[in-house]
Amino acid sequence: MLTAWLIGHYFGSDFRLSKLRNVLGLAAAAIIGTAVSGIGGALAFKLFHSTTTPILTIWQHWFASDGLGIITVAPLLIELGWASRDPPSLSELVEGALAVASLALVSGFAIFLQSELLATVGPVAVMFAPLLWLAARCQPVFAAAAAFIVSLSIVWTTTFGIGYFGNPGLLMNERVLAAQFSILLVTIGASVLAALFAEIRDKRRLAEAALHASETQRYLIETERLAALGSLVAGVAHEISSPIGTSLTVASTLAKRSADFTSQIASGQVRRALLVEFADGCRGAAEQLVANLQRAGGLIQSFKQVAVDRSTDDRRAFDLKLATEQVIASVRSRLLKSQSSLATEIPSDIIMDSFPGPYGQVLTNLIFNAITHGFTDGSGGHMLIKARRLGMDQVEITFADDGGGVPDDVQRRVFDPFFTTRRAQGSTGLGLYIVHNLVTQQLGGKITLVSVLGKGTTICTTLPLLAPGPGGRLARPGAFKT
Repeated sequence: MLTAWLIGHYFGSDFRLSKLRNVLGLAAAAIIGTAVSGIGGALAFKLFHSTTTPILTIWQHWFASDGLGIITVAPLLIELGWASRDPPSLSELVEGALAVASLALVSGFAIFLQSELLATVGPVAVMFAPLLWLAARCQPVFAAAAAFIVSLSIVWTTTFGIGYFGNPGLLMNERVLAAQFSILLVTIGASVLAALFAEIRDKRRLAEAALHASETQRYLIETERLAALGSLVAGVAHEISSPIGTSLTVASTLAKRSADFTSQIASGQVRRALLVEFADGCRGAAEQLVANLQRAGGLIQSFKQVAVDRSTDDRRAFDLKLATEQVIASVRSRLLKSQSSLATEIPSDIIMDSFPGPYGQVLTNLIFNAITHGFTDGSGGHMLIKARRLGMDQVEITFADDGGGVPDDVQRRVFDPFFTTRRAQGSTGLGLYIVHNLVTQQLGGKITLVSVLGKGTTICTTLPLLAPGPGGRLARPGAFKT
């Protein structure tokens, strides 16, 4: 009980022998527990049995027998409990059972056989190969079971004088000491080997899980990027349709008036007033065509830059205000559809040497997240993007909305993958997770969320002007003003 209390106090209730630290902890707890309890046991034995054996000898026997008992039996009980909660696979169960049976046969052969070879190297050395196999290939429960079986064989043969440990040529004290040393070597060796290999397997699983998570993250980011490009195409079609449609109407009207004017010239009915009217109409139509085509050209140039940035992860120096305006232009159709407004307060002298594509994806996800989760009543709302320098090498970008806000219990999980409060409406819970990863990893910054229920949400992002990674070279302020 004292040993169990020590383990529970220092290692917790989820203790198992899959780490070398835990194996050494069990051995230390067994030594302390049996050493302390041996004092009471030796005194009681001396008092009630009236023996002439020195009390120190009684304590030594108590300490050795109880300590070996705990070290031999406890690993098996602990790992059986874990195996019942986390059962091994069928293949591992079959392999482990066969290995334990083989070890039992080898140990029986080694212990029961009396020979000079065994007297030289000891029967325990013969069991090393099967123990190593069990430790390397199976869960610690199989190594604990094997050590328990070997220990029982040693105790039984020593008690009944059979085989190596029952050698009549040795004194009983020598036989007992040899048996105790062999049990200690087998149990500790098996537990240490099993723990070391279990740690190696755990580290390999963690590495594989991290690799899989990294690949999954790249896949999600790429999927989100393609989805954003799809939204960009829809935004391009919607935004350009207005000026192009107007230009087409003006051009078709001008063509009809030109045809009518040509007919009037042919019939000789052209008057001065009609000529002046036609000239004024052509000038007005030309002005409308130039204005609308310039607007369409500006939109195309803006969309082109955003599309290039989204489709690559290349870093370049860019004007934060200009890049932000280009991203807003690409999502303006979504803003109009949701009846939401978006304003910016960004100085024109903030130049970043970073990744405009991931920055644009972060901004797009924040805008869409506010529209989807902040303005759930369908009436839209107001959003604001502000930026300011922090010292000489950082910029703080704040995205705020006046939507419904985020409850306190949700705020702690908003950046977790696949967490969403609107799964029934088709949300996947990846938007803010991807935002967090892009900000903290590729852009090298930090992101925080502050929200008050019913009063809106503010997401503050702190980014370095010079993003981490090779190839960074920050442009001088004003380099983009020409």
